[in-house]
Amino acid sequence: MATTKSVEASLWWDPFTDLLTDLENLPPSSELPISLANKLKENHLWLLNSVSMFKLPNQKSKEALDSQQVQIGQHRLTVQPEFKELALKISSSLGLDEVQSYILVERSCEGDTPDIAALEPLHLNVMIQYYIERQCVLKCIRHLLMLSLYVEDSSKADSSVREMVLKLISDGLETKLLSVIESLLSATYPESMEVDVFTLWAEEMLIEDNLILDILFLAYYESFCTCDGKQWKNLCLIYERMISGSCNFGKLAISTESVKFIYHARVQLLLILIETLYLENILQMVHDETPFSQGSISFALSDIQEVDAIISSLDPFETKEAGPLILAWAVFLCLISSLPEKPENNIIMEADHVGYVRQAINAASLNYFDEFLHSDLLKDSEGPIASSRSVLRTFISAFIASYEISLQLEDNNLKLILNILEEIYRGEESLCVQFWDRDSFIDSPIRCLLYNLEGEFPFRTGELVSLLSALSEGAWPAECVSTQMALFSLFRI
Repeated sequence: MATTKSVEASLWWDPFTDLLTDLENLPPSSELPISLANKLKENHLWLLNSVSMFKLPNQKSKEALDSQQVQIGQHRLTVQPEFKELALKISSSLGLDEVQSYILVERSCEGDTPDIAALEPLHLNVMIQYYIERQCVLKCIRHLLMLSLYVEDSSKADSSVREMVLKLISDGLETKLLSVIESLLSATYPESMEVDVFTLWAEEMLIEDNLILDILFLAYYESFCTCDGKQWKNLCLIYERMISGSCNFGKLAISTESVKFIYHARVQLLLILIETLYLENILQMVHDETPFSQGSISFALSDIQEVDAIISSLDPFETKEAGPLILAWAVFLCLISSLPEKPENNIIMEADHVGYVRQAINAASLNYFDEFLHSDLLKDSEGPIASSRSVLRTFISAFIASYEISLQLEDNNLKLILNILEEIYRGEESLCVQFWDRDSFIDSPIRCLLYNLEGEFPFRTGELVSLLSALSEGAWPAECVSTQMALFSLFRI
């Protein structure tokens, strides 16, 4: 009679490559099939905890492979000695639970004759499959969030997908993902892993960083969860570690691909930090003359003081990625300080937002946004591009409003702002529609800048035509641009 040992049921997972394929093949606005809905519910724990469900090696799992069969919940493995030997090597190389390593080996070798000589070359293939599975878990979460955005509010797909997303959020997805990214930032190269696979390991870890940040960006941007002052401080500290080299993150820049992944992660976290300052809400408060105490500001005064201490320690001349964050924080402080009925204490007034702006501008921090918009990062993105552009649109608009940016600004910086605006709006019909909607207070400062350009005719005709061209995406925006040009020509006559 075969000996059987049982291990934790949570060690088992069905291939996430298959689940991701099912999600990607689902038309955005279609009803979620019952079979897929059930599969998602069954994988709730894995989706919630993502890559942390892949466990470290442990003695119980290692001993379980000494038996003839391993019981994993409802699943049973028949242990083959050749597979076991390779699984133990994989476990040592990846720092992965022995039973989970065996599952990977068995799936990778499915249909093959268990000949150890033939299996040895599969070592690298199994490792690659492991990273693919980890990333597919994260891609499934990201795709769920994106599906919940594309469907109609009244559809069954919306209710089922959105309920699943909200369930993940309410169960702590945000906190768990932040915990995972903290562990990834401090991850060290496994000593037992061969040197020739170091590049592979580094790139795969960075891909996971990017996927997690993509998920968090969507979660915050689409208001699935709210980032308060304490959480923003934590994100700020993670960003500071990313750009300062105080964690292992920067040490993974060992290939062209890994450098690209590092750049993407830094930009994505910067966008998250800008988005979670909720500048749109504060602009609305300024517009409505809402007092500080009555507004929906996620920062307590103590949070502002603590964050300001972090921001003041950053040097944009030493680390260029610090400048854009300093600039965003300055805009936040400036808007807060302009609200009526400010708090009696001087925490906000003592913060030198004007000094921050001078420092960031002198360090050419606006160039960082321009470089990002002209890079291939947005073209290669699998997420909603318009969301990233929208965040920058709100930030630039808030910057213009805060510091009354006008045509008197030093030419190079004004040209840079206009270039950034053109890249934000170009090709994005939804943003162009919002711009020409006169009820859109977010775009109001940018509209004022446009009208000022018109008033400079004929000295700034090139900049005017270029900006109007970028704002003409879509039938109605194109009509608005045409009307604007006609009125402008008539006025000049």
